[in-house]
Amino acid sequence: MNYEEMLKAREGMMPNKEQLPMGSFYKKQIDRKYRFVVELKPTLADSLLFCDGLRRDQQIADEQQIEGLIPFKLHEDSGGVYELEFLSGSYLTLNQLLYSNPAIVAQRGFVDDLLKDLGGLLERLHEQGIYQLCLAPQNIFVTKSGYNPALLCHGSSYRGMKNQSELYDGFQNFVAPEVLDGGEVDARSDVYALGRLIEQLYSNGPMPSEYKLVVKKATAEDPAKRYGSPLEMLSAVVTKRTTKRSLMTLAGAVVVGALLVWLFFDLLPEKAHVEFVDGKGLKEEKDPFAEEYETEYTDDMDPYLDPEIVAFLDSIGPMSDDEVKKLSDSINSVQTLERIFNRRFGERAKKTLSKLYEDEQLGSSETEFMGKSGQAMDELMEYARKLSEETGIPVDQANSLASQIISRTQTELQKNVTQYGAMTETQPDNE
Repeated sequence: MNYEEMLKAREGMMPNKEQLPMGSFYKKQIDRKYRFVVELKPTLADSLLFCDGLRRDQQIADEQQIEGLIPFKLHEDSGGVYELEFLSGSYLTLNQLLYSNPAIVAQRGFVDDLLKDLGGLLERLHEQGIYQLCLAPQNIFVTKSGYNPALLCHGSSYRGMKNQSELYDGFQNFVAPEVLDGGEVDARSDVYALGRLIEQLYSNGPMPSEYKLVVKKATAEDPAKRYGSPLEMLSAVVTKRTTKRSLMTLAGAVVVGALLVWLFFDLLPEKAHVEFVDGKGLKEEKDPFAEEYETEYTDDMDPYLDPEIVAFLDSIGPMSDDEVKKLSDSINSVQTLERIFNRRFGERAKKTLSKLYEDEQLGSSETEFMGKSGQAMDELMEYARKLSEETGIPVDQANSLASQIISRTQTELQKNVTQYGAMTETQPDNE
């Protein structure tokens, strides 16, 4: 096989042309070397305004020296501009990468790194008053080594064209409404395009919850309701992800703690219930204390069940001390922690104090009863101190809550004794 036959064979094995908004992207042999070129759509190449935009983009790539912009030169003949040639680098479109390796989206860090680099590139362009406007995967290039994003031409260079839909034919879904309507464009227009790109990246798999909420705001029809810039948008993703992990870790700790407490009480031997008197004819009264601590939580009582927070609870990650502090500062958890304390301590207090009012305890001497009562108080206050450490409630506040619960429990238990029996001191037998 001679050299020309080898080149023809290689050219025959080349993939099909990739369709971009402005033309066809492929590799072409020029001066015995293969170059990346974009063959322009004839309908666009015939437009003087479009060709003027190409020259502006060529000048931007030459003068701005912004990393991530692809320098190119224009090929012209008697009919005008018909093609542009990449001057350096080896690229493929993001769409080609996703087609050949769809699993790369699930690769750890790929989407985050891609959006971070692309967002930074857009921010640098915005500083110069340049806007991309269309971020379809076919309009984004990546380097073959490292998959670093790169851009070729920019939508703001073609705003002079009356029919913007012609420029983005087939890719309108990736363009903000105000762009297609010929309205004013700014950074929010690129925020919309970036949101549509994220949707496309996750079109074949589940989108993480932090991206769902951000994309919803980024692709709002009204530009005023979107993020102000790509940097603000991507910062929101990081914030929501950190909050989600912190909430999940805290929720997991609460569930584990509750499970351990349940197991502890479940493994305790059950006490047989002994009534003091027959109680025939007496109407049984509902225990208000039990009702208070058996009330089922609702969404408005527990911030862990808030719908907006639940959207993030689909993964658990490590939580540092700084994240715990941010979490405690960012949500109003005092009320929730008090409810947890009240419920757990209330259950312990009721079980502990109920033992003092059993038949065998009520039949003991007053001295013995007071001694056991003191031991019970010491046990409960020690448990209150432990709960103070677990929930983060200050010791003084925990002691105050514990005292209120103990007083309330004793009142209810004494009321039951008054109704169903009498607590008496055992008297010595008369000799």
